[in-house]
Amino acid sequence: MKLRNSLTGLGMSAVLALGIGGAVAPAAHAAVGATGAATVQAPADHADYTSKDPRTGRVDKGRAESAGRAGQGAPPARATLSCHSPQLSGRVFAVTCSGQAYRVFVDCSNRVRYVTPVLSGTRRVAVVCPAGTTAIGGGAFGR
Repeated sequence: MKLRNSLTGLGMSAVLALGIGGAVAPAAHAAVGATGAATVQAPADHADYTSKDPRTGRVDKGRAESAGRAGQGAPPARATLSCHSPQLSGRVFAVTCSGQAYRVFVDCSNRVRYVTPVLSGTRRVAVVCPAGTTAIGGGAFGR
């Protein structure tokens, strides 16, 4: 009888261990890449942007580069920079600005701020956060 209870206890321990191990194993393997090393996704080093001149209809496309952490205060806008109609939707921040030399930025949910190259004139600028992130804010600075 003692032997049977011991074997039953051992069998239950094995079932519990395998049950827990079976639940944990797939999650552990899900994070392992093809090389067997754990994969960690680094923030993207750029976002994409388009700018459109509302007068001529000319569209320019390019990369908005990473410029540090999201949420940092925007540099002060000078009196000659005028922006209006900001829009925030999903991965996109868009705004219309008019100035001599300005940059538009977007703060993304990966805690990175992406900034366009220097723009000039009147332009409708849309900056798109990298895939897998969302736009959480944005703005413009310059003159």
